[in-house]
Amino acid sequence: MKVTKDKAAANKEAILGAASRMYREKGIDGIGIGELSRSVGLTHGGFYGQFPGGKEQLASEAVSRTFETNIDDWRAAKSIPELLKRYLSQGHMNNWTEGCPIPALAADVARNGGAVSHSFTQGVQALIETLMPLVDGETVDEKHQEALRILSSITGAILIARALDNPRLSQQFLQSVIDAWPAKAEKTAQDVPVRQTGDTSQG
Repeated sequence: MKVTKDKAAANKEAILGAASRMYREKGIDGIGIGELSRSVGLTHGGFYGQFPGGKEQLASEAVSRTFETNIDDWRAAKSIPELLKRYLSQGHMNNWTEGCPIPALAADVARNGGAVSHSFTQGVQALIETLMPLVDGETVDEKHQEALRILSSITGAILIARALDNPRLSQQFLQSVIDAWPAKAEKTAQDVPVRQTGDTSQG
């Protein structure tokens, strides 16, 4: 029986959704096409009908999907402290299947390279652009550098915290990053009027 376009599109969405979740839980190399296909009720033939490029095409599109499903949470944040508290929470740390793809997939992406790495890079760039309006900095370059520091700090903290078997130390890693940015923001706010006052008195 020929599969309709709507059904084919639904099958592809089902595979991408499953891959997006299962890759974050088990890794890109930790799950095969057969297991993925069975999880959504498709055969091998049905899979290759949607992804003629095979596993690389699937991994590339699934990585893109993981970023797409996470970026709305980033865009909803009104400030860096708000974003950090949400991102560096116990709930996010424990949520492998729906959490940020950077700490979950970066190592696998580095091993796969190619189209998978390209999709990952585009996702990271989108997150950097989302951070830019929220960060401190007088120039675009300063804002870009601050966005890089925040992104590398929060993703690194989650990665390390997940790997530890010491809950207290895990929480300390998360809290250390949460504490760093409110303090930095407060200091920046105080520095600016001090410089302006000094300049006025000299005039």
